Amino acid sequence: MAAAQHSTAVARARPLNVQRIQTIADMVSHLGNGLMVLDVGCGDGTISKYLWKMGNYVTSVDLPYIVTLAHKSQVPLVVAGDAEQLTFASNSFDVVLASEVVEHLWNPHSFLDEAYRVLRENGHLIISTPEGKESLRYDSHKYYFTVEGLTQMLGARFTIREVKRLKPIGAPTPTIILLLRKSGITTN
Repeated sequence: MAAAQHSTAVARARPLNVQRIQTIADMVSHLGNGLMVLDVGCGDGTISKYLWKMGNYVTSVDLPYIVTLAHKSQVPLVVAGDAEQLTFASNSFDVVLASEVVEHLWNPHSFLDEAYRVLRENGHLIISTPEGKESLRYDSHKYYFTVEGLTQMLGARFTIREVKRLKPIGAPTPTIILLLRKSGITTN
């Protein structure tokens, strides 16, 4: 099971994962502190705990059978839910994080709609995903993404503030991490 593989201490210590977590933490820290953060697809809660220890208010959400991993890791606030139908009020969060999530979803567009909805005005979305078609060859990915493809999917709802590309250290593909800002324009 992919979720179990990602939840181990060994997986967290892999150089790519360490670099990914640090990159995301740096992006969040540049946005401020005391932020309301939603970690969608939190897995075992490693990133959630890191962001919480930085002084943010973090709500972690994942599928019911995965949430138990985060509970075991003593993540402060974890709820079971679906990335494509978030059960949070509109305009609730300063940051929505989706780390290694969008490539697994049945409908990534629904997630982007939901992220837009729950983000406050001028809120930020951070997406981390393997880059390129080769990512379909592992870890039960349903879709592959590139910066250009994500930009098209986002439409006018979000503007790109920063893009980081992590080398494929121990992984078959590079990882892209995008910091996006919610715009006032919606597209359907």
